Amino acid sequence: MISFFDTPGQWLRGNLHLHTTVSDGELEPQQAVDGYHEQGYDFLSITDHNTVVDVDALDDRGMTLLPGIEIAPPGAELGQTIHTVGIGASQQWEKIEDEPAQETWDRLAAITQFRFVAHPSWSSLTYDDILPVEQIHGVEVFNTTCHRGVGRGLSEVQWDDVTARGKSLFGLAVDDAHCHYNDLYGGWIMLRAQEQSREAIYAALLAGNFYATQGPQIESVQIDGLTVRVECSPCVEALAVCPMPGRGSTCWRAGVGGTEVTNFEFDLKPSSDPVRISVVDAQGRRAWTSHCRLEQ
Repeated sequence: MISFFDTPGQWLRGNLHLHTTVSDGELEPQQAVDGYHEQGYDFLSITDHNTVVDVDALDDRGMTLLPGIEIAPPGAELGQTIHTVGIGASQQWEKIEDEPAQETWDRLAAITQFRFVAHPSWSSLTYDDILPVEQIHGVEVFNTTCHRGVGRGLSEVQWDDVTARGKSLFGLAVDDAHCHYNDLYGGWIMLRAQEQSREAIYAALLAGNFYATQGPQIESVQIDGLTVRVECSPCVEALAVCPMPGRGSTCWRAGVGGTEVTNFEFDLKPSSDPVRISVVDAQGRRAWTSHCRLEQ
């Protein structure tokens, strides 16, 4: 079930994937921090390629800055690399040429708090590429720069395919901004945390107490038996997506859809387990919960 909506704490808006001039981005680290502060973000991770930016040396502008990194071990089916983001890096990274991929992921796990596979659609990854990756917690369901750059920012299919095969991963929306074009502020997570500290944010990430969004807000999700109830900002549809064949349901089946409302109620098809909830606003922007198991 999805219970964190009702847990004590506060909502924090954050982006966990961003590049600067330290690797291949066009914003200086402080410029990036300033921009996200102006947009009302509460936390931010700078995740440059193969290097950890010293975020403690920056003016945090009242945000919580999380040290991070992006690496790209080889080994995918088409010969491509598998980009992986690590959040909460405790030391600098050493890139080792020709290192076996799992050893690279093991080293990443040893120095970070939370890890996820980046932009599987952009990378043309399949579930067979993602399933063997150990010690990861999530996968990007939406990536702003991949969407605005090549139209391949949405990775719902890869996420569902992995889930259907028994690997439970949280879904994240991110920017992955490089600023070669307008790829800022298009995807983020809303995190329910006890406080705005690094430790509380890491704990909430590991617990999966967040949802991903391009803009819509999800206020509450309740699943009572086979009945789904969703409260949200004005949206035109709500979807209960199950990765198993032919299961799940939508508000359209209940005769509701296409008109902005803030409450949805509809019934699931039997055996729709696991299930994730998504809402869509009038602009086509989405928000996603991660998959949850139904109470038996």
